Order: sequence, then structure tokens, then C-alpha cells
Amino acid sequence: MSDSQQLWENYAACWSANPGERITALGAVAVDEVAYRDPGTEVSGLAELAAYMAGFAGAFPGHRFRIDEVLEHHDRSLARWTQLSEQGEAAMTGMSTALHRDSRLADITGFFLPA
Repeated sequence: MSDSQQLWENYAACWSANPGERITALGAVAVDEVAYRDPGTEVSGLAELAAYMAGFAGAFPGHRFRIDEVLEHHDRSLARWTQLSEQGEAAMTGMSTALHRDSRLADITGFFLPA
């Protein structure tokens, strides 16, 4: 598994992490001033992103993300992912891109793919 694949796997786990451990886990994979955006939001910094992740976990209890594929070059990567329900069924698919800095994610943009 490539370093970028592992980084995305660890980042994906943050979305369903124990609330008391989320900010620490997120700090291991993203820079302090991380920027994040998807079609519904734009946040900056670890605390705002962790809060957004907590909202996701509350809205989709038991859901998690599976990283299906990672492409990378020049300190950038693209991850294709699947959101899985509590029963392990695909609920949504998408792609996220990121700029890497200091071996962590620095600028993340998520795209949701049509069903």
C-alpha cells in the first residue's frame, strides 16, 4: 500500500472515529490549517473539520468510508471512495482531491457522484 493510500485510509477512518479521539486522529493526517470543502460546506482548521465530521457521524450513524482507489503525483492525490451503511451497503460514492504538505493532507475537496 502506498503512503498516499494509507493516508487516505486513515483520513477516512476519522469520519467514523470515536468523538473523543477524532481530533487527535485528524491531526495525524491533516495539517493544522487544513482547508476542506464539498458541495455543502467549506471549513478550515482541524477543529472545524472535526466538528463537520461529528455532524456527519450524527446524521449517518454507523456509516463509514472505504477508499477504493488512490492516484497521486506532485504532492497531490485523488481518492475514489464509497460511503458504506451500517450494514456495509454502498450509500454513496465520490472522489476527493488533496494537496499534501509535510506528508499530511492540506487542502481537501470532495465531490459526490450521482447515483
